[in-house]
Amino acid sequence: MDKELLKIYDDIIVKANTLLGIFKIEKKKRGEFTYQKLSQANLEPANKSLENAKIFFKHIRKLCQ
Repeated sequence: MDKELLKIYDDIIVKANTLLGIFKIEKKKRGEFTYQKLSQANLEPANKSLENAKIFFKHIRKLCQ
């Protein structure tokens, strides 16, 4: 049972680190694109950010249930 719990814990840590990585990347991109690029150049990165946000919040909602 302890090995099972450790495996579950390790899986959760990996997922949490992945989600935090997405959050950090998006936070950096937001500052970069908000202040250094024209709004037309933001369309492609904005779509990627939207997809990342959907993934991030989907997993956060699961954790809160």
